[in-house]
Amino acid sequence: MILVGTCGWSRLYETVPPSKRRGRTTLQAYSDLFPTVEVNSSFYRFHRVDTYRKWRRSVPEDFEFTVKCHRSITHEHMLRPTERALENMARMFEAAEACGARVLLLQTPARLKACEESLKRAEAFFENVNGGAVQLGWETRGASWETAEARRGLREVLERFDVIHVTDPMKVEPVRVGEVAYFRLHGLPGYDLRYSYTNRQLEELRRRLDRFKDAGRVYVFFNNYAMYRDALRFQQLLCEGHPPPTPFGPNAVSWALRAFDGWPSSRDELLERCGRWRCWVAPDRSVPLGEVLRYFEERIYRGLEDVELEARRVWGRTGFPDGREVEEGRGAS
Repeated sequence: MILVGTCGWSRLYETVPPSKRRGRTTLQAYSDLFPTVEVNSSFYRFHRVDTYRKWRRSVPEDFEFTVKCHRSITHEHMLRPTERALENMARMFEAAEACGARVLLLQTPARLKACEESLKRAEAFFENVNGGAVQLGWETRGASWETAEARRGLREVLERFDVIHVTDPMKVEPVRVGEVAYFRLHGLPGYDLRYSYTNRQLEELRRRLDRFKDAGRVYVFFNNYAMYRDALRFQQLLCEGHPPPTPFGPNAVSWALRAFDGWPSSRDELLERCGRWRCWVAPDRSVPLGEVLRYFEERIYRGLEDVELEARRVWGRTGFPDGREVEEGRGAS
């Protein structure tokens, strides 16, 4: 079972129009699209337990949460089993229980280097925490964890405590996979959240995930600025065997306007209301939508299909690459 979602839901307004969110919370609108979400705001602040319970009650019974642990545990105490870190970890287990999360994510910074001391520290930490049915996942960061020696030591620790190795599958293969695999995508080629994946890259992601088909549960969370549209496209690829047409080239305009509800609308109205919206013209480049709309004919547009036709007509004048160029790797800035 591959569950696709995103790291957080607060910016869903970029993809879902107001008419589909009206009278509902953003989380409820999100749960219409995806079967799972990673609570990411928990990294920055401790939510009340009642908040997690409210989230749980607001979504379908089969919807799944995972929760990212507070930064005090991973970035301040750096997995040291201090009294404060263990107290805060107990709060995270309580949060997971309140929303029914199966997994708690620990993401350590790159400054926690792979070495014997770090591994011993992690062992001491895991020995002092017990989440019952909640499983821990550890996302190590930085090149020091990618050497053969570091991976061997990490695997020993993770196997001993049955901890999931969380990685970006487009860059690093996990050192072990048990009944649960957990992946987070942070853009390419390095850690670049200002990135949107091509169809070819999503197809490569699917091929890489085939290696983990023996896992009972595979979580795939997109954590980039274009995460909602990329997750939707990847979910379609899994469900239908093919992704939607490339979102680059002229299609970039209709993707940028998916959250717009004011049809019919004139060119000038679109410029005024949506001209500053993000339009992805290449995987590593977004521009204000107005840079494309200014080439549109001054007339009334009835909806996304009408906009798509006009975008195809004027795209050659924009100077931006077409969709085929981008998919072939020739459209990066």
